[in-house]
Amino acid sequence: MSHSPFLRTIAPVVGGLAIAAPQVASAQDATFKFYGQLNFGLFSVDDGTQSESFITDNDNSNTRFGAIWESPLANGAKLKFHFETAVGLNGSGSVSIDDTDLEFDWRRTELRKVEVVYTTPTIGAFSFGQGSTATDGFAEADFSGTSVIAYSALGDLAGGIDFRPLGGVASGIDVGDAFSNFDGARRFRVRYDTPDFNGFSVSASAGEEVLREGDDREFYDLGLKYARDYGDIKVDGRLGYSWIDSDEEVAFGSLAVLHEPSGLNAAVSTGRQQEGDDDYVYVKLGYIQNWFTVGSTALSVDVYEGNDFAITGSESSSVGLGVVQRFDDQNLEVYATYRTLEFTEASTPVEDIDVMVIGARWKF
Repeated sequence: MSHSPFLRTIAPVVGGLAIAAPQVASAQDATFKFYGQLNFGLFSVDDGTQSESFITDNDNSNTRFGAIWESPLANGAKLKFHFETAVGLNGSGSVSIDDTDLEFDWRRTELRKVEVVYTTPTIGAFSFGQGSTATDGFAEADFSGTSVIAYSALGDLAGGIDFRPLGGVASGIDVGDAFSNFDGARRFRVRYDTPDFNGFSVSASAGEEVLREGDDREFYDLGLKYARDYGDIKVDGRLGYSWIDSDEEVAFGSLAVLHEPSGLNAAVSTGRQQEGDDDYVYVKLGYIQNWFTVGSTALSVDVYEGNDFAITGSESSSVGLGVVQRFDDQNLEVYATYRTLEFTEASTPVEDIDVMVIGARWKF
């Protein structure tokens, strides 16, 4: 697989930093952290013709583990090595109605982070390696406390489930084709983040897909973020723009607001593909309360409306309900959701898909 001259130039720099940095920082008080999470759910899916129940990995926030080595340097700077990988389970974003087995098949695409990050308090942060592009998460601002089971990337919940024509066989269009939030991802990239300026920060990245065979697309991302508290109100706003090779551009963003005393919160996400007519709007309302001593309870309802995904002139819509109960002392969240997904296009009416999930995420 061939790669761009840009990344062939950057790769030796990353390798040199990885070798030299521990020697530079060896006299400092370095820290090491190992972490991870398990996140499984009992899924029940009905595509209008067939229904199945199964246990699988929840790809809204899949099962993973990682390690962070960090060392302080002179003048307040820090150097960090970050490794993170999923465990390779066939999860909720890829299972189909005919293949619901919880299979283990680790592939290199499971690698989430293999990066070096150098941060200074005045200049900002420089990242090299496999990790988040500058717009990763920019369609997903959310204070609801239910994003573990309900957020704007609906394909993570049931992406491999096909829509069926009324009483017919699978259409070949699945939930992942019909629903998108255009969010950034993780690539092999170089990235820069500015320091925080009164709540504002800017990020930029340039990278390439190196983990998927036959995919050498280049990605350029620019993001603007604003995060600030106004007394009892928390605000998180994000705007992102992505260039993919020379033939695709997408603009997207999200805004989340939380009133901490009442627990009321709201989020909106929207995006558009510049070359086509693909676009969507996602709106979420939430409520967080401490009804139980074990931890907070979060409730949410959301609505998604999209146009021209998979087929020109189509409409994609969804309504979802979510509840998450935290158990703080155990680092545990127990959750449940119900979601209905609709896809409409002129030529062939298709059945709605209903998804119900009960599950839990444990972090360590």
